[in-house]
Amino acid sequence: MKENLNGLTERAEILSKGEVKNKTLLDIGTGPLAIIAARDFNCQVTSIDVSEEALKEAQKGAERESLERKIRFEKEDAANLSYQDNTFDVVISYGALHHNPPSKREKLVREIYRVAKEKVIISELTEVGFKQFHNFSDYVPVDLDWLEKTLNSLGKVEKYPGKMMNVYVCKKE
Repeated sequence: MKENLNGLTERAEILSKGEVKNKTLLDIGTGPLAIIAARDFNCQVTSIDVSEEALKEAQKGAERESLERKIRFEKEDAANLSYQDNTFDVVISYGALHHNPPSKREKLVREIYRVAKEKVIISELTEVGFKQFHNFSDYVPVDLDWLEKTLNSLGKVEKYPGKMMNVYVCKKE
C-alpha cells in the first residue's frame, strides 16, 4: 500500500484496497478519514470519538467540505458501542487502537467486529511507527501479533505490512 511522506499508509489507499465505496462506514476516532470516505468514496459515515473537542473540530472540517449531510459525529466509546449488530457495512480504525489502554483493546476489537456487516479494517502503528510518533507519550503500543491472532479468530484476515503501520482487513464469514 502507498505510504505518505511520514511513512503512514495513505487513508485513500486503505479505502480503495478495502473496497469501501458507497458503504455505510463507522470511523473509530475522528480524523481526516471520514472526509475522504464521504467525499471521494461516496460513503455515509458515522465518526465517533470520546473527545467532545475532537468531535467539534471534525464537524467544522466536514462543514468546510460541505459534507455535513454525509458525516455524523457522535460521542461513543468504541469498546462499548450503542449500535445494534451489523449496523455498518464497514468499520475502520485508523491508528486509534493504541489510544486505548491494553485492558480495553480486545473488547474494542470485538465490539467493532460486532457492529460491522462486511468487514473491519484496522490500521495500526508498527514498532518503528510507534517510536516515531509516540515515543515520549503515555500510550502503549499494540501487540501486532496479538491483533492479527485476535482478528483471525473472528474472520478471514488480509494483512498489508508497512514500514510505519500495518493494515488488517478482517472479512466477516
